[in-house]
Parts: sequence; structure tokens; C-alpha cells
Amino acid sequence: MKKLSILVVTLFYFLNTSYAQEVEFGIKGGMNVATLGSQDLGFMPRIAYHVGGTAEFIMTPFFSLQTELVYSLQGAALDRSQNIYLNYHYLNVPLLAKAYFYEDACFEIGMQYGYMFKAVDKSYYYGQSRSGDVNKNDFAAVFGLAYKLGERFNFGLRYNLGFTNTSPQDIVYEKRYTNKVLQISFGYLF
Repeated sequence: MKKLSILVVTLFYFLNTSYAQEVEFGIKGGMNVATLGSQDLGFMPRIAYHVGGTAEFIMTPFFSLQTELVYSLQGAALDRSQNIYLNYHYLNVPLLAKAYFYEDACFEIGMQYGYMFKAVDKSYYYGQSRSGDVNKNDFAAVFGLAYKLGERFNFGLRYNLGFTNTSPQDIVYEKRYTNKVLQISFGYLF
């Protein structure tokens, strides 16, 4: 966790002292539709949430870099009623390039590092920690669309496609349990 904090502070410093003409800070939150791999593996989408802070370093009127620090509840449902599910608690740090194509609308593309600090199998009747059984580090490609609503508000639609197998014990069966998360976000800029 200390290494992650140092990485975030260094990243903010580097981006702030680079060629950024303006920096916009904000907060964001929204809904996650998360799963691990495909339905062929027996997992179904799980509805969850994310919340965090953002910093956008505006380089030109058409291009900016954005980094975030986001708590994200991910995982998957094991049945259609979502009464049995996997809760994966992540602290995600995406670094995004944003290309504005129409007034305040932009494409986002980049990479994300996620640190899982808690994993729990959960149902109405029990909760069992799985933190020791799951890979703590996650890397993902990130892409999406965002739109600024006036001076202070924004919303976005983003897809996080994980590369890292979250369950290394299943390598023998050649199954890859990678995070796949669709995020719908609303934000406020300071």
C-alpha cells in the first residue's frame, strides 16, 4: 500500500510539473457491472459501485491526461438472483489519455493498476474471506467515452478489460478469471 501511495504522489507531481496548462480536480462515483471472464465459466454480472477522485491535466484544447484514485467493488455473481457472489474490493489507479472530438465530449484510453485489499465469498447466510486465494495485483486496459456537462459536472461510460488472472490456482485447468467491468460514472469538478 505504501508503494501505491508513493506511485500516486509521484504521478501527480510529474503530471503537474509537465506541460499541463490547467489542472481540474474532481470526485466521481457510479455503478459497476462486473464479472470474471465469460458466462462459460459459470459467472454472471454483478451490480456494484465505485467512488474516488480525479485529476485531469489539460495539455491542449483537444488533449489531456487524467489519473484517478478509485475504490471499486468488483467480482461476479454465482447465481441469477445475485444471492451468492464474490466481492473483490480494489483500489484502482487508471492513467488515461483523453482526446476531445466534439466540444466537451472525449474518448478515453489507457491502462489501470488495481490493488485488491479484500476478497470475500458472500451469501445471505455466510461470508468467507478469500483474500489469500486471489491475486492482489490487477492490470487492465481502459477505454470509454466521457462528456462534461457545463463547468462542474461530467459523466462517463468506461470498460475495464483485465489482463491478470485473479485466481492463479486454476491455471492447471487453463481457466482465466480476469476482471471485466463496465462503469457508468457521474462526477463533480472543483
